[in-house]
Amino acid sequence: MDKNPSVDLLKGVLILLVMIGHAMEITQHQHPVLWIGAGFRMPLMIGISGYLLNITALRGASMRQLFGRYGRRMLIPWGVAMLVYLCASGTWPTGWTGAIDLLLRPPFHLWYVPVLFFLVMLTRLTALPSIVLLAVGTPVSLAIMASFGLDHGAIGSGPLAIDSRFLRYPIYFFFGMLMAERGMSRRYLAVALLVAGLGMVWWAGLARGVSPLTLMAARLLMCLGLIALLPALSSLRLRIAPLNAIGRDSLFFYLWHPLLMALLLAGGAEAELMLALSVPGLFLAGRVGARMPALAHLLGSAPIRRTAGPLPDALPQAA
Repeated sequence: MDKNPSVDLLKGVLILLVMIGHAMEITQHQHPVLWIGAGFRMPLMIGISGYLLNITALRGASMRQLFGRYGRRMLIPWGVAMLVYLCASGTWPTGWTGAIDLLLRPPFHLWYVPVLFFLVMLTRLTALPSIVLLAVGTPVSLAIMASFGLDHGAIGSGPLAIDSRFLRYPIYFFFGMLMAERGMSRRYLAVALLVAGLGMVWWAGLARGVSPLTLMAARLLMCLGLIALLPALSSLRLRIAPLNAIGRDSLFFYLWHPLLMALLLAGGAEAELMLALSVPGLFLAGRVGARMPALAHLLGSAPIRRTAGPLPDALPQAA
């Protein structure tokens, strides 16, 4: 899937929603916007990554090529961010299983990259059509949601217990892949809008105390309806320069915004000022880093000019 300005714009919006949500969480603010945004921002980001995945290129690449590109573009910045956040928090893992724990149950907001890479590798290694992957992944995701709810947590216990999000998000990723492969007829656009709208209204009226099955149903309607709209959104080719720029550099924004927010909060900034300073601060830092290739590879800054490569680009270019 070629890069599309409308999708970049959407990723930029989602990154801002992630930053707003985290700013409110850090400062212990409660608002309905936080609840609504938390319902769709990460499932939609996973869905976008599936939508952008070039399956043909992915399966045609050697494992060396695959790890080379994803390592450089995604895994190395994630590892650097992991070290920085562990140093800042002082919460180093102990015992011989420490490294496994960090991979299977990543702390803080760092779960997204391993989950996305797991889904990419699953797509690469199984070599199954999108519709089959969705058919297999859907009952797994539904079972995990129904059994463990939508809150974060490990499945099982012991060194091999994994974060539930590894198995909760395949439905969104594979549905995004299917939308890229099959598209959606314009005659069904109103249906997708209706499903997404009903799901969002339903979700907005719920509270965390309700049944996990009710939360699951509302979230599925909302998120799958939104993912189904991606082909229609892509055809519009919308551009709002600042949002598109954030969307293109969303891995950098995603990895580093909690650190900058924490520093601003420690300096006495309120939630509004913290958010207002974080966005331009990260933008400038990302552009400076992009001019130094070695630093850009370590921090995840997007190149200022990109050229199409032979491998897929389903990177966490959001939250």
